[in-house]
Amino acid sequence: MFKQFPGKGLSREEVISRLREMKHDDIDWKRGRVFSLVFYPGDEAANVVHEAYLMYSMENGLNPAVFKSLRKMESEVVAFAADLFHAPETAVGNMTSGGTESIICAVKAAKHYARTSKNLKGAGNIVMPESAHPAFNKAADYLNLEVRTIHCGTEGLEPDLTQLRSAIDDETVMVVGSAPAYPHGHIDPIEELSEIALEKNVWLHVDACVGGFIIPFLELSGVTMPVFDFRLKGVSSLSADIHKYGYGPKGSSIILYRDAEKRKMQFFVYSKWSGGLYISPTVAGTRPGGAIAGAWAVMNFLGKEGYIKMAQATHDAVKKIQQAINEQDEISLVGNPLTTVFSVKSSGKIDIYRLGDALTERGWHTDRQLKPPSLHFTVNYVHVNFAEEFIKDLKECIQQMKSLSLSNLGENIQQQLLKTAVKVLPESWIKKMSSRSIENLPQNTGTPKTAPLYGLAGELSGSGTLDEMIIDLMENMSKPAKE
Repeated sequence: MFKQFPGKGLSREEVISRLREMKHDDIDWKRGRVFSLVFYPGDEAANVVHEAYLMYSMENGLNPAVFKSLRKMESEVVAFAADLFHAPETAVGNMTSGGTESIICAVKAAKHYARTSKNLKGAGNIVMPESAHPAFNKAADYLNLEVRTIHCGTEGLEPDLTQLRSAIDDETVMVVGSAPAYPHGHIDPIEELSEIALEKNVWLHVDACVGGFIIPFLELSGVTMPVFDFRLKGVSSLSADIHKYGYGPKGSSIILYRDAEKRKMQFFVYSKWSGGLYISPTVAGTRPGGAIAGAWAVMNFLGKEGYIKMAQATHDAVKKIQQAINEQDEISLVGNPLTTVFSVKSSGKIDIYRLGDALTERGWHTDRQLKPPSLHFTVNYVHVNFAEEFIKDLKECIQQMKSLSLSNLGENIQQQLLKTAVKVLPESWIKKMSSRSIENLPQNTGTPKTAPLYGLAGELSGSGTLDEMIIDLMENMSKPAKE
């Protein structure tokens, strides 16, 4: 039976105690153990964010006429971002709950803009590199758009601009460039994309959700960076997550447009409702006031000077980790990442996913990637004091994998059998194997073994079987609690 709704309420002390108990098995991100998901500016800045969030935790940004302070804070955050990204005086924007919502807003605006400015008749399409974030595919799914994916070379880095140019037609509502693309930290050739956008009269969106609040500060600290923002005339919109390198609270992102005519297409209005006039600027209706206040607070607390200092320290930690990686014969960097986002692949001597599992056993979380098989790292300020500790564990894990042991031999045989099985066994059998791989990912306790799952995923990439496997995984992880 389902876990029953609480009858009598608990005391404050009991509630907090239970929260602490549940949190016990979560990863220790304050000690730099997570190379994604959490961005932490240190206790002093975080306390400012927490205080601001708490002050506005019950307020709602849905109606800007009611909470005037939230409207003022949002407008200032948008202005700060417009200044940072060299936007023209005509620029406008909004805060959203995250990169995915920012991207959905931009795609909606681009589609509706194409209807009015280009007389779009069909469903429309998006042209984007294969390394672009799946949030664009999600937006296309919601908004009934075709996605035309551009090949990005053997390692998914540089997009084929000839193919991209030829993919654009009268039905294209948006071209996408990333700064950087999440998988490997590669910055797309935004300058060339801007030229193509101007030539083809098509909307160019720059996805700077990851890099938007680190690249400008690296540039201000003296690191050479490609131009990716509104300095390029072909850029119509840009998204950047404040809750990443802006170090704001989770649920704070920004979408910017070159002018108000484009941003208007983002809005939703319904004036026939019996409840009165309804207008919503973004996808969300209710908009948490705490996220807006926290973002405003951290930007004012750190200022450019604080962000530059943190960017420099983070960049130094990245270079230290990358140097250690380059000294290992068994692994190497994918491409030539310029920012604080990068990935690591195997040179063929070890299984990269098993290396990820070995690091997980020591408490380090890294995302697994498929093309090429690699581990992903997004290094931020929280990792500055733990770079040496990570390097030590990384080297020891590599040596551990090279050692002769029954465990290593068994896992190697299992990986090879899985890869062979995918090629020769019926699809129904593969689905059963997939289910067993999913079962190896415990929901609440234990150390998951992801190498079998990702070994299968690499062989099945792009297939319906893999899609079903991932859906089953999500279903397995999000079932209602039972007694």
